[in-house]
Amino acid sequence: MPEIAEVKLTSDFINKYSGKIFNRIEKSPVSKIKTDLGRVNTKFTVHSSARGKEMVIDLTPLEEPGMIHGNERMKINLGMSGMWIYYDPTDTKCEKYHKHAHLRFVDEKGYILGLCDTRRFAKWVWGDFDKKRGPCPLSEPRLFRDDLMENWYSHKDFRKGSLSVILLNQRWFNGVGNYLRAEILYRLDLNPFMVPSELEPKDLEKLIDLTINCCNQAYKLGGGQLKDWKNPNGEDPSSFKEWMKCYGIMEKMIDKSGRTFWYDKKWK
Repeated sequence: MPEIAEVKLTSDFINKYSGKIFNRIEKSPVSKIKTDLGRVNTKFTVHSSARGKEMVIDLTPLEEPGMIHGNERMKINLGMSGMWIYYDPTDTKCEKYHKHAHLRFVDEKGYILGLCDTRRFAKWVWGDFDKKRGPCPLSEPRLFRDDLMENWYSHKDFRKGSLSVILLNQRWFNGVGNYLRAEILYRLDLNPFMVPSELEPKDLEKLIDLTINCCNQAYKLGGGQLKDWKNPNGEDPSSFKEWMKCYGIMEKMIDKSGRTFWYDKKWK
């Protein structure tokens, strides 16, 4: 957590404030992230994009007389529970947010668009999306499909391990995490412990379709508000919980990647 749907929803939330002007960037006094925030030293606007499990924020400095600036792009990793919030730091009701908002964009009113993370696993760094990650099933479905179809029966990654492990490989399934792989493989209804390359072509097509569809459904339902992550748009999590049929419900085991895998007990 968060996975592809939650990252996209967070990116959407940030874009609600793309019309605002921000005066500065700061981090909380307790943050140990060493990224130099002085690269943007004038007023700026923000716009976010999401790709798989990653999101970036483009900071566009406003033009000032005698100053020439180009866009700066910041890559954000939400960690286990990172979420963005917009709040008034002088409001006593927002003290808990301000305490855990470790990256802060301060606007002209003094309000903060901040990355709130109680566990402090979230990170930020100047840079673009990781090129080692594969196409995004949500924003690049055609590229995602072509990438798997071209490599499934020839690349060494698919000739070892199991379906349950390969779905966590971000080179091939960018954005898929624990709950999505459980729901995708449950709906595929094939042995999740089989070697990936043993999958029949028609079943590979089904797997690709399910991955794209499940990612879209999770996004449209407001994401998995599991453990500490909450939808910043205030969506009711009940519809998503009804959609989940396997994760947190069925049989579980620790797989070779060290993650808990939930699956139908008939494959035990």
